[in-house]
Amino acid sequence: MTKTLFKTVSFHPIKPCNMKCKFCFVTFEDFKVEKQLSMFMSRKIIKKLRNAGMEKITFAGGEPLLFKHLLASVKYAKGLGLTTSIITNGSLITDEFLEEVYPSLDWFGLSVDSTCISTNKKIGRYFKNGFDYYNFIMKIKNPKYDFKIKINTVVNKYNQRESLQDFIAYVDPDRWKVFNTLKVRGQNDMHFEEIKSTEFDRFVDRHYHPNMIVEDNELMTSSYVLVDPLGRFFDDTNGVHTYSDSLLKYSVEHCLSQVNLSEEKFIERGGIYNWK
Repeated sequence: MTKTLFKTVSFHPIKPCNMKCKFCFVTFEDFKVEKQLSMFMSRKIIKKLRNAGMEKITFAGGEPLLFKHLLASVKYAKGLGLTTSIITNGSLITDEFLEEVYPSLDWFGLSVDSTCISTNKKIGRYFKNGFDYYNFIMKIKNPKYDFKIKINTVVNKYNQRESLQDFIAYVDPDRWKVFNTLKVRGQNDMHFEEIKSTEFDRFVDRHYHPNMIVEDNELMTSSYVLVDPLGRFFDDTNGVHTYSDSLLKYSVEHCLSQVNLSEEKFIERGGIYNWK
C-alpha cells in the first residue's frame, strides 16, 4: 500500500464531549486518558503528520473545543502549511473564538442531525441551554469570514424520516457528508439501534444536494486516517477499534503499518477533492 496517498487526517485530541450522541463511534470508552495532551505533544503529532505528507488536518473529538490547546494547535498546523478544519457540535463556539481562529481555520464543520429539539434530545445531541443551528450558521456565514462550511449528518433511528432540506438550502454547504450509523464495540454498542439500508437510501434520495457526499458503513470503514487522544492511529475494520503504537514514540510509517487502510475506499468516498 502506498500510504502517501492518504493526504488527510482526523485528529481527535480529546476524549470528553458535552453531548452524548447514542450512535457516536469515537467515545473512546475502551481506554482511560489521565490528562489532556500538552501543547508540546500536540505539536509533535501534528508536525510528524505534516512531515509524512499530510496536507489537511481536521480537529475532532469528543468535542474539540474542550481541548484547551485547540486554538494554538490550529494556528500551529496552519503555520506548517496544512489546510485546517474542525468538526464541532457548535455549542461552545463564541464570537471571540471565531474572530481569533478565523485567520488560521479553512473549514468549519458542524454536526447536524436534526433541527428539532425533541429529536436531538432522543439522539443525545442536546445542550442544557438548547441550541439554534440557524443562529450559529449566521455567525459563521458572516461576510467578514470566508470559512468553507461542511455539515456532517448521521442518519439514525430518530431522524431517518425527518427533513433537513430547508436547513441545508439555507446553509448551502461546500460539503455535506451523510453517514449511516456504524456499530463499533466498546464505543456505541450499548445504545446502538440499527436502521434499515432502505431508510438510509430514502433519506439520501429526498435530500439531494450537489455537494452531498454519501457514506454507508462499507465506505466509512478503513477509509479514514484517524488519530486518537493518545496519539495513536485507529481503525474499526473488525467492528472494534484497533490501535497502533503512539506517534509520540514511533514514526508515522511504523504506526500506519499497524492499522488497516484501503486506498480504494478512500478514493471511492471522495477522499481526494479540492480542499484548499
